Amino acid sequence: MSEQAKIVYVLGHKNPDTDSICSAIGYAHFKNLTDKRFLFTPARAGKINKETEFVLHKFGVAEPQEVESLAATVADLELKKPIAVHERDSVQALALLMREKGVRSVPVVDEGGRFVGIVGLKDIAGHYMDSVGFSDLTEAPLSLNIFLKTLDGRVISNAKRLDLLKGRIFIASMQKGTVLNRTRPGDIVIIGDQHDIQLDLIHSGCSALIVIDGMPLSSDVVAAAEEHGTLVLSSPHPAFATVQLMTMSEPVSAIMCTNHPTVGLYTPVSELRKRILESEYRSAVVVDSDNRLMGMVTRTDLLRPVRKKAILVDHNEISQAVDNIEDAEILEIIDHHRVGDISTVAPIYVYNDPIGSTCTVVAGMMFLYQVNIPEEVAGLLLSGILSDTLLLTLSTTTERDRHTAQRLAEAAQISLEEYGKELLHASIHIKDRTAADLIAADFKEFLINGKKLGISQMMVLECRDIDLREEELLAELERIRVSGGYDLTALLVTNPLSASHERVLLSGETWIVEKAFNVKVEGGTCILPKVLSRKKDFIPAIGQVLSMGETGG
Repeated sequence: MSEQAKIVYVLGHKNPDTDSICSAIGYAHFKNLTDKRFLFTPARAGKINKETEFVLHKFGVAEPQEVESLAATVADLELKKPIAVHERDSVQALALLMREKGVRSVPVVDEGGRFVGIVGLKDIAGHYMDSVGFSDLTEAPLSLNIFLKTLDGRVISNAKRLDLLKGRIFIASMQKGTVLNRTRPGDIVIIGDQHDIQLDLIHSGCSALIVIDGMPLSSDVVAAAEEHGTLVLSSPHPAFATVQLMTMSEPVSAIMCTNHPTVGLYTPVSELRKRILESEYRSAVVVDSDNRLMGMVTRTDLLRPVRKKAILVDHNEISQAVDNIEDAEILEIIDHHRVGDISTVAPIYVYNDPIGSTCTVVAGMMFLYQVNIPEEVAGLLLSGILSDTLLLTLSTTTERDRHTAQRLAEAAQISLEEYGKELLHASIHIKDRTAADLIAADFKEFLINGKKLGISQMMVLECRDIDLREEELLAELERIRVSGGYDLTALLVTNPLSASHERVLLSGETWIVEKAFNVKVEGGTCILPKVLSRKKDFIPAIGQVLSMGETGG
């Protein structure tokens, strides 16, 4: 299994809050201690908010990497070490390589290992067919070094130190008079052990003699070649095979295809599959940002399904999950919300506990398994609990949340009460933020009985801050409702220092809230008699109204 295939992303919902981020980091830490099959990597499905930024900085923990999509990419494939041929290698060397490796096509690279083309069996066959009647190297000279390597031949004389074979090719298989009449100066003559004809050809100005079958040459022929600057080569093969190998000595660059599709490591597998099907070579070449060859993917490599692996924390609804979650292999779900609509092909481990925070669930597992909880991890888990329960004041808070928070504070060696106040002040800062930022910071989407709802929640220390920005916030709720196609958007505003009521700003089908809580919405706002938990109080009440088929009007 490749390193990439061993990665399991542990991540929360979009627009992540502190509980989402801290539970992902904590659970990845726990899994890496208790499950050695994979590498569990904490991740995030969006930008972290200011509160979470403060928490991570306080405990010296780096931000988890951002994952925008769980669609499988080329990097998730087990790429083998690429087989490649150099553009200056001979067609013969290419054919031998393909036979040895049992492949039908091979990428071609330059001196720097950069991809320049591809060659396949069809290219070799086409070249062989085109070489029928091959008789002239005037326009396309051959590299002498490549030819000798292909031929397994040797140089007898090369007084002019030529490095190219150039000229018309002539096979001296006739009588002496015919041979001499038909050859011209500059020709390359393939000849046997006809000593007298060899001398006459050298004197007549042929550019090269290729002596076949490894026949020996007399000293006077060699001396004449040295005097006239005639190239003399020895071939261990008969004439026909020598000509054949000459045609196979052309460089690979002469027959390669240069417009073959390439992909990068982060190209989605869906796009990769499309490119392979469109390619006449039924493959795609993988390159890096500098076009250096990294591998090649064929149709066979895509026979097995390729999927990223993930563990979801603090959510279990598609609308809140990272993009392309349906393409991933979900291994576990750790949550404390209502059961959503994410489904899996195979049975998985699901721990969904109706308590105040996912971090309480994660900490409970660590206590149960008696694993070591480093101070920084304890601090993060505590932060997630305090954040999601509004310092243990929300109606979702349980005795387990309180007990767990106390144990984590001791493990982190901090005062629960003092740190709670510090976290609260770090969480609430609205004067320097836009309405869009405030609403997006903790915005979640819900689909309930055909209605699409967008619900945000925020804390303030001064109610006057909201009074001054009410018009701006309502305008942003309306903009989000229209652009996102929501039936209702709402912002729940809580003052944790005066937890006697909840202020709600709304846009859209406000009748839903009116019937759910028996209140009157005026000017896009209303006051609810007590502080509400979005997941335990607000959403269930709305769900009950919608499940009864209630309508506005």
